[in-house]
Amino acid sequence: MPYPSPIITELNLLFENRSPRKVQPTSLPCLLPHRGSSSPSLASSSPASSTSTLLDDDEVQSILTSAKSLEVPMTPRENLNPLAAAFVPRFRQQPSPSVKQVTLHDAKPHVQPQPDQPMWFDAFSRGACTSGTSMHEQYAVLIVTSRLAWPIEAMGELAQHFSRRGSEKIQEESAGIAPFAFMVYRQFFELCGEEIAQSFIWHLRECVIGAFIASWDPDSSTAITYRNAPSFNYVASAIAQATFIGQLFTLDLIPGPHTATCMVTLLKGLNSYEHLEGLRSIIASAGPTFWHGSIPGQGNIAIHKFVATFLEAVAPLRANMSVLGRALGASEMRGIIVEVEQLVTGWVHRG
Repeated sequence: MPYPSPIITELNLLFENRSPRKVQPTSLPCLLPHRGSSSPSLASSSPASSTSTLLDDDEVQSILTSAKSLEVPMTPRENLNPLAAAFVPRFRQQPSPSVKQVTLHDAKPHVQPQPDQPMWFDAFSRGACTSGTSMHEQYAVLIVTSRLAWPIEAMGELAQHFSRRGSEKIQEESAGIAPFAFMVYRQFFELCGEEIAQSFIWHLRECVIGAFIASWDPDSSTAITYRNAPSFNYVASAIAQATFIGQLFTLDLIPGPHTATCMVTLLKGLNSYEHLEGLRSIIASAGPTFWHGSIPGQGNIAIHKFVATFLEAVAPLRANMSVLGRALGASEMRGIIVEVEQLVTGWVHRG
C-alpha cells in the first residue's frame, strides 16, 4: 500500500504543540575514581550515593579498570547530528528505593569479558538482566565511570548493545532493558553533564529506530516480507524491538514523532499476522499518553483517523496470511485486528 502520509501528519501534530516534559537535575561534575580506588567517588548529592553503598569491592574490581584522570572530555558538538533537536527526558518524581547491598552470591553470574568486549560489558550484562530496578542505578554508575571519555564511537557501541538487548524477549525475572537505559541516561546527566547525556540519547535513538526500520519498512532489503522469508527468531526480535520503542517513549528516551514514524512504517507494509503483532506491541507499550497532549480533543481526532487508516490497511488481509507460514486459526486474524482497534479506541476521552 502507498505510504500513508496523511496519518503520519496527523500523528506528528499530536506533538507539535505539546509542552516539553523536562526536569533537568542539577548538573554535577563527572567524578571518576582515583587510580587504585575500588569504587566511584560520588558527590553526596548524587542519586548514586543517596542510597546505600555500591557493589562489593571485589565485584567492582572485576568490572572497572582504574581511571587516570578526573576530567571527562565532552563529545565534540560538531560530531553530533546538527539537525537533531535536544531532547531531555523527565526524571520521574518518586522516592529513591532502598537499594540492598550486592554480593557475589545474589548477583548474576560473572560474565567474563572477551578481548574485544568493552570494559563496561560485565556491568551492562548484569544490569540488563537484574530482577529489580533498584539495582539499575549501581550498574549504571559502573558503566558511566568505566571510561575517562565517551567519544562517539564508544557511545555508539553502548547504544548498539542496548538496541540488541531491546530486541530480545524479556525474561520474567528481569526488570526490563528500557528502565535500565533510562538510568544510564540519568547517570550520564548527573555525572558527566547534559552534552554527554544527549550523545547517549541520540545514539540510542539512531540505533533502535534504525533497527526497527530495517526490519519492518518494506523498502528495506532486510524487511520482513514474503519475498524475504524470515526466521521465527528474526520476527520475534523485531516484535520485541517494537515493544522496546514504546517503552522508551514512555520514559521520554524516544520522542513522539519517532514513535509515530514506527507505527506508520508498520501500517505501510502491513500484510501479515506478524505485522499486526508488531503494531499491537508498539501501541500497547506506548500507551494512552502517546495520543493525548495539552490540546483537548486532538488525541481523539488522531485516534479516529488512525483507526480509519488501520481498517483500510487490514481490509485486504486474508485469514491465513503469515510471513512465517503459520497455520492460523479461523478467527485469529480477525481477533488481532479487533484487539488493535479496541486497544486504541479504548483511549478515546469521553465527555
